[in-house]
Amino acid sequence: MKRRENEAEIRVLPGNPRILGVYRAKNGYNFASVIPDEKEASLLLYEKNSGRLIQEIPLPPEERTGEVAAVFIEQFRPREMEYNYKIDGEIRQDPRAALLTGRERFGTAVDHKNPHSLRCGVLEGKFLWEKEERPAISLSEMVLYKLHVRGYTSHKNSKVRQKGTFRGVAKKIPYLKELGITSVELMPCYEFDEIMVKDGIPAAYAYEQKDAAKVNYWGYTDQAFYFAPKASYCATGSPAREFMEMVRDFHQAGIECMMEFYFTAEISPLEVLDILRYWKTVYHIDGFHLVGDTRAQEYVTEDPLLADTKLFFAGVDAQKLYRNKTPHFRHLAEYNEWSRQVFRRFLKGDEDMLVDFTYCTRRNPDTHGVVNYMSIQDGFTMADAVAYDIKHNEENGEKNRDGMNYNYSWNCGIEGPTRKQSIKALRKRQIKNSFLFLLLSQGIPLIYQGDEIGNSQNGNNNAYCQDNEVGWVDWSGLRRNRELLEFVKKSIAFRASHPVLHLPGELRCMDYKSYGSPDVSYHSQRAWFAELDNNFRHVGVMYNGNYAEDSAGVPDAWIYIAYNMHWLEHEFALPHLPGNGKWRVAINTGKNENAGFYEETEEPPVKDQKGIKVSPRTIIVLVGK
Repeated sequence: MKRRENEAEIRVLPGNPRILGVYRAKNGYNFASVIPDEKEASLLLYEKNSGRLIQEIPLPPEERTGEVAAVFIEQFRPREMEYNYKIDGEIRQDPRAALLTGRERFGTAVDHKNPHSLRCGVLEGKFLWEKEERPAISLSEMVLYKLHVRGYTSHKNSKVRQKGTFRGVAKKIPYLKELGITSVELMPCYEFDEIMVKDGIPAAYAYEQKDAAKVNYWGYTDQAFYFAPKASYCATGSPAREFMEMVRDFHQAGIECMMEFYFTAEISPLEVLDILRYWKTVYHIDGFHLVGDTRAQEYVTEDPLLADTKLFFAGVDAQKLYRNKTPHFRHLAEYNEWSRQVFRRFLKGDEDMLVDFTYCTRRNPDTHGVVNYMSIQDGFTMADAVAYDIKHNEENGEKNRDGMNYNYSWNCGIEGPTRKQSIKALRKRQIKNSFLFLLLSQGIPLIYQGDEIGNSQNGNNNAYCQDNEVGWVDWSGLRRNRELLEFVKKSIAFRASHPVLHLPGELRCMDYKSYGSPDVSYHSQRAWFAELDNNFRHVGVMYNGNYAEDSAGVPDAWIYIAYNMHWLEHEFALPHLPGNGKWRVAINTGKNENAGFYEETEEPPVKDQKGIKVSPRTIIVLVGK
């Protein structure tokens, strides 16, 4: 055992090898780590603020259990001390470190000349959750909002003092609550190395890497410490506490907090399971979105500790996971990338899209949820999808060869920004149509940060390295696109007030309860007759409100949605309502007044109850009362 002069002897005892990482036990802390191939190793202890090496504790192979070295230290003080491991003469950090010192500034490289500049920390004390009640939101009630912790508030227009931090995100919780968001998903905000080197990011995002100083802004990398919140996203110097405070604030507002994790095949499924368990129990996370390697899906799905935790994947093999049984509690969901393709193609008027579109709007399996989205980090924002025909990724430094080539976008007549009022009006209407695609579909709607205020990335569809105003949310959209924001708020509220639009199971296109008509039916210029041939670009969808009840047991209203994505006006036939019911106009994306909405008490009846004309590229929503 080596120690510096004038340092008190630290008592070291045999540790418990069963739990990797560091955990507190009576009278001290247990340290356990994997040391492969009987390599020479030692535990290094540092003075916290100065980084001065205090003591080196040998971890000889003969005292290990398998490949796990474990020691128990009675005098370890988390407020005053940090640690590392030395393996075969190389200074290494604990992959299960709860905190990391040395990466407090985003985009700043670690001082590699000083091998001790990056050090591991230990959580201290207990966080007071103040009788916190975690939101219990079913998949059918979710409205999901995905954001990047740094990019969400870094812009000068964010009106947040502590920009780009967990505390900055917490300041936006009232905004998200007013918008109608029930759940927030945070892009990778655990500790990762954002300084990229050649081949240092997933091949799915980078085409060519020549600049070693490029920043991995998104955080999809295997160079990560999955147990530690990202220190550079912290405003207070205490990342763990600040993260917990943010989660607590979300919960107090009735909003779930989910996290996205990127794993490669080098991370074992058991390690993934430990990571998720840790964040759930220590940080009270409500759900996880796992991307990358898929081997852990079965492990985490069957884990009893995660039985009430939302688990989202790129795909869900329900037959394999549930063995042809319906789960008691739906907590799995798949990210439906197909929905973005279908919605965008139908939006711009591609032919032969009605069959896919109608199925996409009703898809909602009994076994798991489906997350629908029009935009996400990899691809155009919702505003750029109606302003650009092609990607403009030149600023990424890869000769515009990175990012997706098939964006299924349409610029409405002019590439990029324009002053032409007719094109600006068409783009705004197309964005409104996009939001109704999401919010009137049965799956879980996902809104990507800033889309509700028309945020643009200047045509960049792969802003993985843009830690600047290209990749940040420009909050000046609150002023410029006030009507759009109001439209999104009202659309979310409309969805929430009509349970027939977000049922807990899939619609059957049948009248299986003998209410006089199917739960959902499709119409054209003839009632009860769907024209879904390849040359049609419009369809009427009617929901029978008797198949859904509100919390008081009152049946929902009848709803008829006339989707016209053609460049010509079309007439839609309206089915006759039972009794003395009349069709009334609730939403019209071609109307600017009151953001295209009619107040519930002022909804005008359709003049001809047998049919309604719908303008080009417009959606009209009718309510039958």
